[in-house]
Amino acid sequence: MTRTKLFFLLLGMAVLLPSVAVAQGFRIFATQKVIVADIKDNNYPPLDDGLKKMIRQSIVDACTASDGYEVFEVNMNDIKRQLQNSGKSDTFENICKMVKKANADYILFPKVSINKKVVAGVPGIKILIDVEKYRIDPGERVNTVFAEADADQSSVMAAIDRMVGELLGVKVNRQMSQQTYQQPSYQQPYQQQQQTYQQPSYQQPTYSQTPQSYVEDAGCGLNMKMVYVEGGSFRMGATPEQGSDADSDESPVHTVRLDSYYIAECEVTQAQWEKIMGTTIYQQRDKANAQSMRGVGDNNPMYYVNWEEAQAFCRELSAMTGKTYLLPTEAQWEYAARGGNKSRGYKYSGSYAIDAVAWYDSNSGSATHWVKQKRANELGIYDMSGNVWEWCSDWYGSYSYSEQSNPTGAGSGQYRVLRGGSWNRNAGNCRVSNRANDTPSDRGSSYGFRVVCLP
Repeated sequence: MTRTKLFFLLLGMAVLLPSVAVAQGFRIFATQKVIVADIKDNNYPPLDDGLKKMIRQSIVDACTASDGYEVFEVNMNDIKRQLQNSGKSDTFENICKMVKKANADYILFPKVSINKKVVAGVPGIKILIDVEKYRIDPGERVNTVFAEADADQSSVMAAIDRMVGELLGVKVNRQMSQQTYQQPSYQQPYQQQQQTYQQPSYQQPTYSQTPQSYVEDAGCGLNMKMVYVEGGSFRMGATPEQGSDADSDESPVHTVRLDSYYIAECEVTQAQWEKIMGTTIYQQRDKANAQSMRGVGDNNPMYYVNWEEAQAFCRELSAMTGKTYLLPTEAQWEYAARGGNKSRGYKYSGSYAIDAVAWYDSNSGSATHWVKQKRANELGIYDMSGNVWEWCSDWYGSYSYSEQSNPTGAGSGQYRVLRGGSWNRNAGNCRVSNRANDTPSDRGSSYGFRVVCLP
């Protein structure tokens, strides 16, 4: 063989071998690194450490069992300590900046809470697991999934496998990681925790006094997360942080006291609307005699919905679940938008910086966007500033100086209240105290809603 032929033979092998390796399923430069953050515990009293370790380890194992992914371990306590020493908060975005040097691709932030439920008259415990996936560079949220599991090991593992599969877009092969749970370090604490759920300790007033968020399935896969808002008092209207943007109808500022309630984490999406009401976004557009579409997709907020149809959604959901679902009162809406009893006094819902929390006329591209793409507020509620206007139950009317308890607005009127601003309005309209209104029959291309549920 001549040197020339040998050269071209070797060159052909260099080109062919990588293709063969890929065809045979070998992972060549395709493995992506995932960091799994520590469990965020949303419970009082806090969960057992063994249970939290078990859930986090199950997430790690599910990622490891996913083709094309490997888990990269970092010390999250060190990361948070460095942020604290530099005067920065441990937000998801700041943590992503700190772990860039690890050369990982994604970071998962899991949260766990306990929900006490009564099913067919029998008290029980449900574990709510919520995982947010962030792309480390440039530090942006990719997607979020959540699931509800029974308080037993197999149910938790199955829920995590489904969640990780959806997050990573792969099928989880749990055979690779099953043995982890045979080790005493995770098995023993979880067995102790499991026994706790069967004992009367959780029948004590602790959880009935501090209810947790839950996911409404409604028997149709609705997957609507409801966030618990603990009652309290607040100053409603043009409080000082609203500045010169405040309008005259936001005054006088007055004290409002509210009982506890639940509010939807997100605006009602197009998928959720179709599951309950049966009509598509295109059919709603046709009802409005409109031409334009302002974002189409299961995760986009529903729009072209008038106040009367939003009320019908609440009635239908109530009938399907046996619970009391309603449009929020204007006071309930503003209290939740301000962050309830965790409020930090922001101008917008969750921030002083409008672009951090809202889709509005300067960044929306003249369309709605998927829910939960911007930062949540202090209660973990999304999109209360921007994306779509949200109908409230109240008739639009003037404020008074008097202190009020659970107000429901004017006794009568011509217009219903809209709150939150939208994709086609400026930043001033997205403030937590801003008020708007329209006739109950109007279907606007920027009109949507979210629901509340009374305990």
